[in-house]
Amino acid sequence: MISFQLRHNLLLGFFIIVIIAIMWFLMEILSYTFGALKGQEPPPLTQNEVMSQEVAYVEKIDNFSLQEFNQKNQLSHTVKAKSYLNFKNMPALLLAPKVTTFNELDEPDYMLSSDRANYLKNGDIKFSGDVDVQSGNGVTHKMQTQELLINSETDDLISHQPVTYLGEQTRMLSQGMHMKSKSDQLKLTGKTRIIQDQGATFLTKDLYVDQSQGQKHYYSDHDTTYLALENKIYAQGLDMDMLNKIVQLLGSVQILQNTGSKIDTKDLIVDQSKDGEIYRTQEKIHYHSDIANIQATGMHYDAKNQKIKLTGGVKGRYE
Repeated sequence: MISFQLRHNLLLGFFIIVIIAIMWFLMEILSYTFGALKGQEPPPLTQNEVMSQEVAYVEKIDNFSLQEFNQKNQLSHTVKAKSYLNFKNMPALLLAPKVTTFNELDEPDYMLSSDRANYLKNGDIKFSGDVDVQSGNGVTHKMQTQELLINSETDDLISHQPVTYLGEQTRMLSQGMHMKSKSDQLKLTGKTRIIQDQGATFLTKDLYVDQSQGQKHYYSDHDTTYLALENKIYAQGLDMDMLNKIVQLLGSVQILQNTGSKIDTKDLIVDQSKDGEIYRTQEKIHYHSDIANIQATGMHYDAKNQKIKLTGGVKGRYE
């Protein structure tokens, strides 16, 4: 009787061990399988892929073309695009759009091109991303923005979003933009930062950009700060001729040197030609530091080599 009971217990224990081993083996297989599947998961969808799955267009027109006329029945602008996508609850989308605005003589004013734009219900066209604007006289404006609207009534180009304008060896960052198509005037609105390729920066406001007749002319009548490599300069206005690399800092001007010295003057010219950095003026000069107080009329300041020449009745006091 004891022998039978012992054999029964041994068999029961053996079966339990076998069942546990089988379960462990199955768990290992499942774990490996899940891990392999996890490693083969596709990458997450991009925002555009998500939108394409969630939002379906209700109408598509390839090789889209449209003409718009003003109240005088004159051609205002034409719209062409690789594709026109119309959505139920979203603005229509133009792929590879090209918009041309026309003047009263039916001559092209501006031609705008980008990767995409939205055609709004009120007739305005909203560009985004990299936008090329070419005027009728051949001048090309390159900019990046989240929003550039073509006003359907005036054909003006307007942005209330940050704009990066690519100029002559400069990048200009502003809070918005307004281009009057009829007068060929471009204004970067709000606080504007001009970053030169050489490393210097101008801080100003409401900067006008004039590239007519081959010019590279930028100007502002607002307070301006020039952050040079060796100096910081404050002025009351700015006039930049980037074709000849001549900058005028207008009105009262104060130069703060890294050494702590100050130079007060007016209407300072900054000559950046020939890779130089020359400050010059014929106005009165007041140079003051911890050890010197000098009055003069006229200055030639080589900022790169830190050499200052004061001219015209120089008077000084040293402590």
